[in-house]
Amino acid sequence: MNKLLITLTAACLSLSTMAAEGGLSLPNDKLPNYSGDRLTISMQSGMQVYMNNCMGCHSLDFQRYNRAAKDLEIPEQLVIDNLMFTAEKIGDPMSNNMPKASAENWFGTAPPDLSLIARARKPQWLYNYLRGFYKDDSRPYGVNNTVFKDVGMPHALEVMQGVQDKSEEVKSLENNIAYAHGDIATAKAKIKSGDSSDALEETINKAEETIHHAEAKLVKLSNSGEYFTLIKEGQLSPAEFDHSMADLVNFLEYVGEPIKRERQGMGVWVLLFIVGFGFVSYLLKKEYWKDVH
Repeated sequence: MNKLLITLTAACLSLSTMAAEGGLSLPNDKLPNYSGDRLTISMQSGMQVYMNNCMGCHSLDFQRYNRAAKDLEIPEQLVIDNLMFTAEKIGDPMSNNMPKASAENWFGTAPPDLSLIARARKPQWLYNYLRGFYKDDSRPYGVNNTVFKDVGMPHALEVMQGVQDKSEEVKSLENNIAYAHGDIATAKAKIKSGDSSDALEETINKAEETIHHAEAKLVKLSNSGEYFTLIKEGQLSPAEFDHSMADLVNFLEYVGEPIKRERQGMGVWVLLFIVGFGFVSYLLKKEYWKDVH
């Protein structure tokens, strides 16, 4: 019973924290964890997705084609023939040819370089952001994003994903949350003006309970894959699209720190050296101090 109470309390605190930071950010799925050859293959696929869908607007100025080819084990000729659209030499930076001044006129601001986006925003955030676009006719490009509300970016991957919208149940729950927040704001305004009463406190308590239950249902819908409804099919199925987005994020994480895998591999040997050297040091200490003791 105590364990159950602790679990429920932790869940409530988690939901309250997310609400206090501006509401739930859904989906909030974990990025698939790959390693070894599987990670290399994922990053290779991610580079292909990036070059075919993102490079036209977003450059990777801190990375060079030949470095990516070497690290991701892709033959340089294959990169030249299939993945180099904006450079003449394999050693050139991965830049694009979009004029910044024109981009600012088209989009309101020039699309940023994404060399360090995985370090600035974290891979899991990126994974969910790329999967969080949904139909919203009130926005300039007809889409919005559940992870980055009112983002100014069009859904560049719509051809792959298709068009999705929030399910009717999700919209209903979000309306309930909005109304509850309105009730809380109204009640608090009355209390602040001196009109304090048990009825106002009860209104606030009921509204907070409504928000809590609605957010719990939203999390459940997201975890079960029922948060969105696909209203127009894309080239990939939802599962295939999620897989491609994991590949894309793995590639961007690599670009943000190309030496990461080498650093992590070296770290294992450093730790083993420390353990071994510590053991030798202990034996030397015993040998040195044996006559003293």
